[in-house]
Amino acid sequence: MALLFNSPSALLYRRLLKTYVWRYRRALIIGAACMVITAAASASQAYLMQPVLDDIFVNKNTTYLMLLPLLLIVIALVAAASDYGQSLSMIYVGQRAVSDMQGDLFEHLMHADISLFHDQSSGRLISRMTNDIMMMRQSVSQVIVGLIKECLSGIFLLGVMLWQSVTMSVIAVFILLFAVLPVARLGRRMRKVAQATQEQMGDFTAQMDDIFQGVRVVKAYGREQFESTRARSTIHQLFKLMMRAARVQSASGPIVMLLSGVAVASIIWCGGYKVLNGTLTPGEFFSFLTAMLMVYRPVKIVAGLNTQLQSGMAAAERFFTALDTHPIIADRAGATPLTVTHGAIHFEQVTFHYHEGSGGVSALSFTVPAGKTVALVGSSGAGKSTIMNLLLRFYDVQAGRITIDGTDVRDVTINSLRSAFALVSQDIVLFNDSVRANIAYGLQGASDDAIIEAAKKANAHEFILAMPEGYSTQIGPAGVKLSGGQRQRISIARAILKNAPILLLDEATSALDTASERAVQDALTVLMKNRTTLVIAHRLTTVQEADLILVLDGGKIAAQGTHQKLLEDSGVYRTMHQLYHQQSGAA
Repeated sequence: MALLFNSPSALLYRRLLKTYVWRYRRALIIGAACMVITAAASASQAYLMQPVLDDIFVNKNTTYLMLLPLLLIVIALVAAASDYGQSLSMIYVGQRAVSDMQGDLFEHLMHADISLFHDQSSGRLISRMTNDIMMMRQSVSQVIVGLIKECLSGIFLLGVMLWQSVTMSVIAVFILLFAVLPVARLGRRMRKVAQATQEQMGDFTAQMDDIFQGVRVVKAYGREQFESTRARSTIHQLFKLMMRAARVQSASGPIVMLLSGVAVASIIWCGGYKVLNGTLTPGEFFSFLTAMLMVYRPVKIVAGLNTQLQSGMAAAERFFTALDTHPIIADRAGATPLTVTHGAIHFEQVTFHYHEGSGGVSALSFTVPAGKTVALVGSSGAGKSTIMNLLLRFYDVQAGRITIDGTDVRDVTINSLRSAFALVSQDIVLFNDSVRANIAYGLQGASDDAIIEAAKKANAHEFILAMPEGYSTQIGPAGVKLSGGQRQRISIARAILKNAPILLLDEATSALDTASERAVQDALTVLMKNRTTLVIAHRLTTVQEADLILVLDGGKIAAQGTHQKLLEDSGVYRTMHQLYHQQSGAA
């Protein structure tokens, strides 16, 4: 119904079928063949009502009394077997199609620009992967089966009706057409309600994700009741949308039921008149009436499927919208793998701002010599993290260029560029896996010996061995079973294991106590030897040995030099140094 009257849905559904369903056409064809057999069997049962009535009850034919019941049993067995076959085949097609969609969406998100994850909450993206996909799973698996099966049944039963009486068939179909317009209108309303529901569900998932991640803050500030009230408000909005959907979805059945009652009454009047006039036998009439009563069942089911289809199409629209969004940060045509020969980094008049008037860097130029360590210091928002984001091509420069050994980072493949870096960030990212898997995350196939050696250099080996299962211990979501310092050392071990030619250290020792920091700093010193290293640090003690320190202010370089030179020549750096020591003393 919707496919006839709602062209956007038709285009969307055709794309869905062509891209994800047709690849399983063998199972689809088997299921369709079974549906044809099921539909033909149902129509045969309706047709056999004529000899049952005329030959058995009217003409009292004992031969038919023996044969027809057996024939009906055989038809029922065939119908049951074919119905099982079509159900299994079509559910397989629907489930595989939606599983492919889920995999494609996840892979697409993995290759999307990092700005997508900054602009949208993780809860919304999770909702796309779960709620929307589940909606499509139900729609694709059930609607495909229902539409084909019930339409075939309707066609065969309509054939029986036409065989028995063309006049009465025209009357029945004419009344049936009155159901088309209101059902199509209900489908359009259902599409709007489904879109609103899915948007609200995405907001709710995002809200829950924020609250669960920040549960310590919620409890520390005594905001449990506030968050519960806010959640109940969102749940109530979802309830109202669900009830709107239920009212729309429940309306199609009664409409068809009412019109079927009108049709039955009309056929009884018309058919009864024909039987009384002798132009129609009682068997022909009851065969027609049986077929008509049976044909209204698929009509009712298809009408209900129309509203269900709209929910799935609303989810499919969101799915294809996400899938059609191509990343801006991508390999250029002709991009070649990066070969790091020395590891010299050069920023040439680089300008980048996240949004107009927002933080970033402006006309920034500096060099990180090969094998040297350059530290970035400055207040929050000065542009330190932006430099690392641009270097890794999480974002592209808006003006100027960044080169590694003289090669523009935009002229090399993204994979080869990022494989040249090992990153340790202040935002520690660990996964719900074993200690071993987290350390080896950046170097697939790493041996246990290499993992243990990296852990030792990061001063993590001893506390790992003290854990219940050692390196096989599961650390929980985001490493919640570890302390802050332990998480940081696991992250550092990961970077050490990767052994990349360029190191990016963003507050790499920020969560360590003094003793651990000293041990890790010693390990990093060995690792940094003859390796290009870019360091962001608020602890000025961690950058004093850097070959060059860049003092950033407002996205520009306010001063540069060694630690001692900056203390002598830079008032900004000297002030930062004094404030740091005052805070350290106060602590």
